[in-house]
Amino acid sequence: MNTHQPTSTVVRLILREVLEDESLELRGDESLVHDLGLDSMTFLHLALQLEDFLQAPLNEDPENLPETVNDLIRLVEEQLEALAHVA
Repeated sequence: MNTHQPTSTVVRLILREVLEDESLELRGDESLVHDLGLDSMTFLHLALQLEDFLQAPLNEDPENLPETVNDLIRLVEEQLEALAHVA
């Protein structure tokens, strides 16, 4: 697991990569669907990239997916914390 960079920075980098826009400014309150245009396939790609970073499942709730950039950051932080307690 690569955690030397702040989680928000890593999530934003991966999100920019998935959206194929390295210069995209991402606000925490932006909606992943409405503002950034993520569809189900793009979200799946994003989840896989984040799981690669975590080197563990993201364990997102399919009925309660993250809605904003901040929600996504929080989800990754929760997974990192859970992994830290397992180790």
